[in-house]
Amino acid sequence: MKKNIIAIAVAAAMVAPAAAMADTTLYGKFHVSYDVLGGDNASGTQSGFSSNSSRIGIKGSEKINDSLSIIYQYETSIDAGQNSSFSGAIGGQRNTFVGATGFWGTVITGRHDTPFKMMGRDYDLFGDTIGDSRNIISGPSVAATGTQTTYAVNSKTGAIVGTTTPVYGNNDTNWDLRPSQVIAYVTPDLMGFKAIVAYVNSWSSSAGVTGPAAPYNTNNNAWSLSAHYGIAGFGLDAAYEQHKMQSASTAGNDSQSAYRIGANYSIAGFKILGLYQDIKNVAFSNNDVKAYGVGAAYTFLGANTIKAQYYKADDISNTSNTGGDLWAVGYDYKLSKQTNVYAMYAQTSNSSNAMYTIMNGGHDYKYPTGTVGTTGSFAGGKSSAVSLGIEHKF
Repeated sequence: MKKNIIAIAVAAAMVAPAAAMADTTLYGKFHVSYDVLGGDNASGTQSGFSSNSSRIGIKGSEKINDSLSIIYQYETSIDAGQNSSFSGAIGGQRNTFVGATGFWGTVITGRHDTPFKMMGRDYDLFGDTIGDSRNIISGPSVAATGTQTTYAVNSKTGAIVGTTTPVYGNNDTNWDLRPSQVIAYVTPDLMGFKAIVAYVNSWSSSAGVTGPAAPYNTNNNAWSLSAHYGIAGFGLDAAYEQHKMQSASTAGNDSQSAYRIGANYSIAGFKILGLYQDIKNVAFSNNDVKAYGVGAAYTFLGANTIKAQYYKADDISNTSNTGGDLWAVGYDYKLSKQTNVYAMYAQTSNSSNAMYTIMNGGHDYKYPTGTVGTTGSFAGGKSSAVSLGIEHKF
């Protein structure tokens, strides 16, 4: 703990001399909630505090000339002292990059959310809470349905060795990534139109991938892109992502893809939105899964917002009883521009082979396998939660 405190002090001390040379800002967010969970497989309710995507970072820019500025950002997760999913005060690295910007657009390289993920975040009214849409749209979560064999070449003997592992219903929760090895280009705003394209040199470190180890394994690359157009309160969005996985397997595929399309409209305090998603070759098999969601929010008297959201995943093709849905309702109250408090309720309902949860998608604390809200073996039934939270940004 002393080392973590020292690390934070050193990072803060570095901001002062950096500010003398460039426009540098210290920023962050504390987000803590108290959750009460219940469900079909619970002997009673469970409750506790959670630190949800709390973070700290520095960001800034240096002007080189009238058409070029260098930009940079370092961001890391922090534990607000509420049993976060990582240990210690500082956790996993978040969006961290260096790049350049000008009238021609922006280029960055480093670790960053994919454009596909960012588009989905724009359509979520319950981000980083129990109702986060990533609990559904990040991909299917299904109970074990069989086995799968993957093959790799033994580096010493040259023999092809097969490894048999359980197939968890074609689980594939890789569709809201924040990978390293990213280079991305963002267009300038072109009369309401903006696009982002990103190349990921190595999106997964799966042992089944042939070739050199990450991060230099370009057999394991990905492309991600998004486009947005907005005018007079109306917005249209589309995103596409393709993953490569150059390995021999019984599935017989070396790539998979997914797309999202969305529309939203805001007027006089009202906001409505809808999203549709289709994942092709789930877990590199020949199956696909579709998901969709709708949401609405109304802000009144300046500081009050009521909101509701519903997301549903259909069955994986050729795999019955693998669908699930999530709905959430909530109330937000802004104490100031920087501080928000809220109360909300969320519930997931699963088909008999599905294991969708309300405790993923930025909601840091994960309950153990077999309990309510688990990301493990809770097939079928319902899980629900009530959450009271506070967010403070600085």
